[in-house]
Amino acid sequence: MYNQYLEVKPSKSGFGVFTKIDIPANVPVMEFTGDIIPKDKLNIDPSQYLQVGAERFIGPSGALDDNINHSCDPNCLVHVVGNRAILYSMHVLTKGMELTFDYSTTSTDTLDNWKMDCKCGSYICRKVISGYQYLSDELKAKYIAKDMVPMFITNPSMFQRKW
Repeated sequence: MYNQYLEVKPSKSGFGVFTKIDIPANVPVMEFTGDIIPKDKLNIDPSQYLQVGAERFIGPSGALDDNINHSCDPNCLVHVVGNRAILYSMHVLTKGMELTFDYSTTSTDTLDNWKMDCKCGSYICRKVISGYQYLSDELKAKYIAKDMVPMFITNPSMFQRKW
């Protein structure tokens, strides 16, 4: 992956992760590496966690992945496989570009659980970000077509326990 070619720098959202080289399209860029935390053990700001299952989250790692910012017009997507989450480039990421993904693509949160005011600055900015269910049907279809939404969101019945 490209960790050695990434750096944390100031961004319009505080700090972000930027590439020091051109990165090709459709390649794994980095992995989110924090501990797996069950939903009932979340104890700090929910925006510090990445949802990887209906009841599982990756916590802060102290590494680059803690600084990946949201954008309503992202240049990366997250593939979730089991308890792993890999950030992939959606197109060529040119040197100096900030890496972003749409936080809503991995979240089942409600507006009561978690929401954030968006500061991405995109011309298509949604202003308030929360769970996937709040996206427009058009945007959901676009994201599904681009394989940007994990199966625990698109097919939740596959992940329900059957005891």
